[in-house]
Amino acid sequence: MGREHLLESSLDDEADLSDAVNDDEYVRPRSNRADTLRARRRVEALLEERRLRRAIEDDWAVDEEE
Repeated sequence: MGREHLLESSLDDEADLSDAVNDDEYVRPRSNRADTLRARRRVEALLEERRLRRAIEDDWAVDEEE
C-alpha cells in the first residue's frame, strides 16, 4: 500500500465527518494560531513533496531518452 493511498484515504475520511450546511447557517470554527500554522506547514510539506516527486520523474524521463 503506497503512501499516496494512505493520504487519499485519510482525506476521504475527514470529508465524511463534516455535514453539509447551508451558507447562511455556516459559522466558521475559530482556530488558534498554532492550528493554523500546523495546517500551513502540512500543506507546504505536501506541496514540496509533490514538487520533488515531479522533478525526480522528469529527471528519470530525461535519462531514459538519452
